[in-house]
Amino acid sequence: MRTQSFGGRLRGGAVLVAFFLALGCGGRGKPSKAPDPLLPEYSPEAASIFDDVFAPSVFGFDPEGRLLAKDPKVRERIRTSDFVLAARVETISRVGGVEHTGAYELTLAPSGPALLGEFDGKPIVVTVGATSPSYLWIDGAGASWVGTRLLVFARRYRTPEGTALHFRCEPDNAEVRGIIARDAGLRYIARQ
Repeated sequence: MRTQSFGGRLRGGAVLVAFFLALGCGGRGKPSKAPDPLLPEYSPEAASIFDDVFAPSVFGFDPEGRLLAKDPKVRERIRTSDFVLAARVETISRVGGVEHTGAYELTLAPSGPALLGEFDGKPIVVTVGATSPSYLWIDGAGASWVGTRLLVFARRYRTPEGTALHFRCEPDNAEVRGIIARDAGLRYIARQ
């Protein structure tokens, strides 16, 4: 029979503590130290749904003239989001260093309880790198964009670096809220 040493139990306990800390630290947009094995992996398919992008319409421009009500990705976001939250842009900061060269860090403050799902009420901090399609929009809007209201569709994923929150932001308007209300039942049907 195999026995486990005190050191082995201690390491196992440390992994368990790290796991619970990772659960409690989610929602910040930055990876935590330990991946949660219960979360889905952030795959290319997941990245097409939660692409870490602010829709151009958030900036008042829709170059593709997309019909949001017919976009299957919106329905999938509603169905699979950990939460959908009304928020406002609280801060925009430029961050540097080797890791975040030319990136923007945005703090999104909740504007009430989640429209769908569960949310802890803390501000969400997201980073938008220079390769993001949203980077130039944020760069052009600058500090004047502080106070902008938007809807955040977010889901936590397991990544090689740990647990990370991935998102998609849409404008906070009657059209998007109507789509959320119309398709909210998909969340419950999918879980049955």
